[in-house]
Amino acid sequence: MTENEARQVLLLQAHETGEATALWTADDRAWATRQAVATLGEQAAPERFVATRAVLALQRLLPRDRRAERWLARRAWHPAWAVLALVFGFIAGLAVDQLGPPQRVNLLAPAVWAVVGWNLAVYAALLLPLPTLGLRRWLAGWGQHGDAGPALLWARQAAPLSTARAALVLHAAAAALALGLIAGLYLRGLVLDYRAGWQSTFLDSAAVQALLGGLLAPASALTGIAVPDVAPLRVGPGAAATASAALWIHLFAATLALFVVLPRLLLALRAAGSAQRLAQRFPLPLDTPYFEALHPLMRPGLPRAVRLLWVSATPATLFGQPVALLDDAPLTLLRSDEGDELQLDPVPVDLEAPPAATGWWQRWTGGGDTAEQRLAQLRRSTDAVLLVTAPDAARPVWLAALAKPVIVLFDSPALPAAQLSLQRLADGWLPDGRLLQALAATLDGDPRLQRLAASWTRRQQARFDTVMAELAASLGRIASARAPVADDGFLARRAEADAARAALAAALDAELQASSERLAALLGQAAGAAPPPTALPAALHARVGEGRAALVGGVVTGALAGLKADLLSGGMTMGAGMVAGGLLGALGAAGVARGLNVVRGTDRSYAAWNEEALAPITEAVLLRYLVQAHGLAEADARERLTAALAPQQRALVALWQARSTKFDNAGAADALAAALQPLLAQVVKAALAAR
Repeated sequence: MTENEARQVLLLQAHETGEATALWTADDRAWATRQAVATLGEQAAPERFVATRAVLALQRLLPRDRRAERWLARRAWHPAWAVLALVFGFIAGLAVDQLGPPQRVNLLAPAVWAVVGWNLAVYAALLLPLPTLGLRRWLAGWGQHGDAGPALLWARQAAPLSTARAALVLHAAAAALALGLIAGLYLRGLVLDYRAGWQSTFLDSAAVQALLGGLLAPASALTGIAVPDVAPLRVGPGAAATASAALWIHLFAATLALFVVLPRLLLALRAAGSAQRLAQRFPLPLDTPYFEALHPLMRPGLPRAVRLLWVSATPATLFGQPVALLDDAPLTLLRSDEGDELQLDPVPVDLEAPPAATGWWQRWTGGGDTAEQRLAQLRRSTDAVLLVTAPDAARPVWLAALAKPVIVLFDSPALPAAQLSLQRLADGWLPDGRLLQALAATLDGDPRLQRLAASWTRRQQARFDTVMAELAASLGRIASARAPVADDGFLARRAEADAARAALAAALDAELQASSERLAALLGQAAGAAPPPTALPAALHARVGEGRAALVGGVVTGALAGLKADLLSGGMTMGAGMVAGGLLGALGAAGVARGLNVVRGTDRSYAAWNEEALAPITEAVLLRYLVQAHGLAEADARERLTAALAPQQRALVALWQARSTKFDNAGAADALAAALQPLLAQVVKAALAAR
């Protein structure tokens, strides 16, 4: 793929590595894969699939993430940088205004030798495997600041390309520097009279002649100019050089051209070609777990299906699918979101059949359908074996010759927890999870099985969340249920209160049955009867009847007031005191009853489940789920549930006590369900995790 396509792919990878976010969700990831497959087909090349998927995905991602859009728009390279390197390098070479003292060429210490020496050191470093100390990574990430995820991925993957471009700039600058230095030598030599000489404390004329002769030999051979005699050019202390420097300038210029300009230009051309090639065919490795997990077509050499050989004559249920005697076609048990499959293959019917009679010559010519050939063919198409057997039964003889991992499912009702039971596989997804764990341990490192297990886990988690929401909603409706009492006061007859309690129990029956049917539908099972807990106490929330309170208060108060008046007047009130006292007593009693109802928030009398009843109802609902969905024995499930409920009892009681005491409590069930769902999920997870 091209460099721009690789940048898009790495930007998308940065958003898809790790947990899903609001900017890019798991649904977005699956959508991008589906769109790319629909656009290219199932036989597309991995590079084209990855690049096309990134283009489609960024159409959705970039409008959500402006930082990613800015990072993608930032250019990692511009050809003008190489041109600027040439210009500035040439100017720097021209800026060297003198070679030693003014208008004098010191043959032993000109700037030429410093430039040549530095370049020779660079060539040695390029040839030797010296440590880069993170230079390549720094060069790759230079100028790519912004979103740390894409920048880090780009710095890691684009190191070869960025190193080639950096080499192009550096080689071009070094060649231009030497060219500028050569141009400066000749330009200043046109208008200034340069003289050559040398001075040394330790070297004599012979040593200097040999040294300069060796260093300038290539330039001398190229230009045909012999190295002049250096003996007359020795300058004493305080004396000035008198010999012309023209020949020496030609030799120094040729040396720079041979050792700096030409090699650096060749290296720059090589770096430019390498950078161009890498930009057009970016070396992005696609055999990493991230890319292999996108789709099976990213793994052209690896079959899409993990194939299990089913060795059993007993019907079973695996991953919710009934498995009887398989025919010639394999049965697909699971599919991952990325397109992997878990398949169950039947045992070939002729595998255990006696071999057909063959001539002796066929054993030498390879003719005949021998058992070894059938086993070899089966070995190539099988990843592992699922063997259903009794604990003490002998295994088939050919199984050892097949030389494939064997996972044993024991056909026995009573087994230790560490062993896999065939009969338990039909009891829910906990045994399925243990089977997947056994497969993962057997086929350690198989990326297909890892993706299958991850997809299965996500689906079970989604189903678990849905079921927990259903259980919480059902308990919310039960806890918020109200059964009105026909009478409106504390003087209600017992029959009216019993009728309200009976109506509440009937509503509980109906809710538990309906919830059981909904739960069975979510689990893909047949609904069964759901008997409610027995002998549950229902609290009676009685409204103090203001009329009755007034009547009783009036009678009692009037009688007392009349008696007192008669006693004080000697019987002369003729009952008027009793009447007046009754009126005053009725008004006072009605006011007290009204105030009591307001304080209690009781607008009418009703029956509802109290905390003592809701505790066993909650336990019964969760117990039914553990038995129905996870295949636990009722005694085992009850023991697990009791231990898991204990830490959450205080939080549950607080929820029950916080319920509204009003008869009309619309919306209370939904609010209660929202608060219940995380608590129920914690309880169920703790119960399932118990050993």
